Amino acid sequence: MSDKNDRDNNTREGYSFGYKEGMLDYQSYRALKTLGFVLSYLKPNMTVLECGSGHGVATFEIAKKLSTGTVVGIDIHKDLVDANNKKAQESNIENITFEEANLLELPYPDNSFDLVYMQAVLVHIGNPANALREANRVLKSSGLILVREPIMDRAIFSPENPLFQESFDLIERTIKSYGGDPSVGRKLWTLLDEAGFRDTLMSSSWEQPDTLDEWPCFMRAGSRPWKGTLLRSYLETAGPMKNILLKYLKPG
Repeated sequence: MSDKNDRDNNTREGYSFGYKEGMLDYQSYRALKTLGFVLSYLKPNMTVLECGSGHGVATFEIAKKLSTGTVVGIDIHKDLVDANNKKAQESNIENITFEEANLLELPYPDNSFDLVYMQAVLVHIGNPANALREANRVLKSSGLILVREPIMDRAIFSPENPLFQESFDLIERTIKSYGGDPSVGRKLWTLLDEAGFRDTLMSSSWEQPDTLDEWPCFMRAGSRPWKGTLLRSYLETAGPMKNILLKYLKPG
């Protein structure tokens, strides 16, 4: 087994899609949509670590639910960490802290947390097994890890549209260019086992609007990534969507 703190030299520092507000807004929307996944596992007095906290929308909700426990949200983007800590101070939420940290080198002692939570984080990491081993290190012996990751090569589009498919292919290429795996979700069982986790429970879910009223919000959220890194990446290539994007969107 390789050392748990080994960096993956093939992985760029940072987040594949960048940190533009549009992309972060989309991630915040997704975090709130799937928040029930973690809330149902919370118990009084827990110490919780959320990896890749972003804007902290899920982290704050966890802290509110866990009024008698503590929550730490980590991210590698210092500006997000500082903004979240300021919000926590202004909101008088005392059981939450945000810290700048790398999942491959967590700055915490062994056996520090009761629960580790991450969503769509391993997809951007070149060596997710090392990240999970590090998460296992900081978990208590009776601790629990909750992981949600995509399987993008099983996405379903109906009605089928070649332009939309091309946009989805671009997202996959962007992730791969940073050393990530857009369908890492299908490998979770093996990765968790290799990291030393046992008694693993797996399930699947679809990401879609729950009501007709939610469709406008869902579509706005899905279009926001194109206003940042993805658009700039795409304009460097040739494809049938290029002229459409140049007409309706401005590189941001």
